[in-house]
Amino acid sequence: NRLKTTKYTALSFLPKNLFEQFHRLANVYFVFIALLNFVPAVNAFQPELALAPVLFILAVTAIKDLWEDYSRYRSDKEINHMECLVYSR
Repeated sequence: NRLKTTKYTALSFLPKNLFEQFHRLANVYFVFIALLNFVPAVNAFQPELALAPVLFILAVTAIKDLWEDYSRYRSDKEINHMECLVYSR
């Protein structure tokens, strides 16, 4: 038997993490506002400047999620390699 509590694999981290982050309404709203700044008729300031805070928040959240998942992986590895006693009748 093996214990596995991690959410991500190396290949699934980016798609799953972005999917989870865009389920938060605030993230969708700020990405929409940043993309709206690329439309010349409604832009309020430089479009590149609008993307910076959104990308920063997405990156920090992704790093936090990666760190938490790596901690789960280490904990799982430690528990899975523990010795146990097996009793038989």
